[in-house]
Order: sequence, then C-alpha cells, then structure tokens
Amino acid sequence: MIRVDIESIIMAAGPVPSIIVLRERSHDQIGEADRRALSIQTGSFEAAALGRSIEHVESPRPVTHGLMNDIVDKLDATVARVEINDVDAPVFYSTIILSQGGSEEIKVDARPSDALALAVRSRAPIFVEDDVMNRAGSTAVRSAESNEAEFERFDEFVQTLSPEDF
Repeated sequence: MIRVDIESIIMAAGPVPSIIVLRERSHDQIGEADRRALSIQTGSFEAAALGRSIEHVESPRPVTHGLMNDIVDKLDATVARVEINDVDAPVFYSTIILSQGGSEEIKVDARPSDALALAVRSRAPIFVEDDVMNRAGSTAVRSAESNEAEFERFDEFVQTLSPEDF
C-alpha cells in the first residue's frame, strides 16, 4: 500500500466529471518529480462535499459525511484508514477500515469520494493499492532543469513582444 494525500480537487460543472488528485507522499529517496499521482473522476456534488470537508465548513445540520463520522464515534469506533483498492477504469473502488476496540477491523465498501471525505473529517490516513497506482497512476516527467529551460524560453518570447502584438 502507498500512503497518499489529497493534492487537489478540480471542480467541473455539467456532464464533465470533477477530478480528485491523490499524490504519493514523498520519501527521502523519491524526488518531487518522481512522486506518483492518481486522478479519480467524481461528480461535482461529491467533489464539493470533499472540498467542504477539507475546508472544515460546518453545516447547521449534519451532512452525510459528518453524520457518518458521528455514527462511527457513537459506535465507539475510529476510522483507521481508507484504501483505494481496485480500479475498473474509469471506476475506482475503496474500503473504509474501521477499528473497534483497538483490535477488531471492520471493512466497509464505499465510493472513493465518500471514503476520502470521511478520511479527511476523521483525519485518517489514505492508502492506494500498489497495483492500482501502477495501472492508473501517473508520474510527472518534468525536472527542475526542464522547468528552468521553459522559463528561459518564455522570457525570450516575452522580450520579442511589442504593444502592437496585443
């Protein structure tokens, strides 16, 4: 399993799916450019709910993920972790792992957007199965050197512009 963090949420409207981007946590031996990312499509309402969880936006009445978190608390359990454990493109599958009494683990099937929102609210770690990351993840191909060269090319281009170009 690979520990990940929510890097960003790309909101979309209408029939276009929103995207949740999970990024592999950095390790001493892994450079920034080598960290893998996993993009998961979701609906706009689900993405907005996850965004509200991240921003700690409170509602006057419990919303779904707050309600789920309250139920887990009332059952004297904790969200031990969330796992993104399978993919059948474009559908991802996840499991919420609850811990009750410190030793017993309860696994609950969930949509990734719901599992991630619950993980954020309960401050639980998020993991991605190695095989899922290998099949559906991506790695940045840019290096610091290529970024610097791109900035230099852009600077050269800007120097050639005149007010008439606008």
